[in-house]
Amino acid sequence: MKALVKKGPGEENIGLEQLDKPSAGESEVLVKVHATGICGTDVHILKDEYPANYPVALGHEYSGYIEEVGSKITNFKKGDRVVSHTAAVTCGNCYYCKHGLLMLCEERKSIGSGVNGAFAEYVVVPAELTYKIPENISMDEAALSEPLACIVRSVIERATVKAGDSVIVSGPGTIGLLTQQVVQASGGNVTVVGTSQDRARLELAKELGAMDIIVVDDEREQEKLQSIMGTFDVAFECSGVAPSADNCLHLLKKTGLYVQVGLFGKKILFDHDLALMKEINITNSYASEPTSWVRALQLLESEKVNVKPLISNKLPLEEWEKGFDIVMNKGGFKVLLEPNE
Repeated sequence: MKALVKKGPGEENIGLEQLDKPSAGESEVLVKVHATGICGTDVHILKDEYPANYPVALGHEYSGYIEEVGSKITNFKKGDRVVSHTAAVTCGNCYYCKHGLLMLCEERKSIGSGVNGAFAEYVVVPAELTYKIPENISMDEAALSEPLACIVRSVIERATVKAGDSVIVSGPGTIGLLTQQVVQASGGNVTVVGTSQDRARLELAKELGAMDIIVVDDEREQEKLQSIMGTFDVAFECSGVAPSADNCLHLLKKTGLYVQVGLFGKKILFDHDLALMKEINITNSYASEPTSWVRALQLLESEKVNVKPLISNKLPLEEWEKGFDIVMNKGGFKVLLEPNE
């Protein structure tokens, strides 16, 4: 089968390879991949900013059809439409595994970084971490289940958003726009901030129900930006850039909640003294857990989250370079690669 493989450190060590088609183990399922989204983590792996077990096929945001089930599996059959959690390998015995925190297991290996992922024609995943796609959700929409599950982890399981809370979402990319919608489903009133490069994304945020949008580097909006400093209950940093984190800190009211969602990929300066003097509560989230997936699929099924407008490009796997360029240059929202014709 063909797969997009990162063979080692260096941006030049990535390309399409021919791999043996895998088989499902007794407790696994083999999935024929329909589409896989390019994630910021994939870009970080490309740039050696996120650890990976080389050589490895990238990709973890996918949907597909079950091709083969293991001998011990009775709740899935060939042809089922599925998505899955990413933590393909965990020890099962540590404190974190026993408490359902699979992403924190020291022995965890996730698809797309620790073991072969879904930028490939087929991927093998544990059946216990596989979920059937609701009937009213398309296969393309389902490919965004993984980032949505990550946002459920952040907004619902790690943070607290109460009905009527005033909430900042900084960074109107796919992650930010999903965060906006989950916050709105929780009763929060959202203001989305971005840069002049994000104008189209900010307009979409408005269409998706944002109370307000702000272009932070537009001189005409500086007075408005200053007028709302120190007024927000919760801030979600979704862009993964240092100025955004600093801006969130200043926008929060005293005793507000700062939530780190984006991955910086490097160390940044953060004004902890200001956070201390404002008694800012700080939390974060790392990917998703099994509980997150149940809620994410429920949000999709009930149409409280709309991912359709976030799918901007669909390309064959052979055009992966074009897809990565679109993502890195903010040329779209979610780019899907299709490994099977």
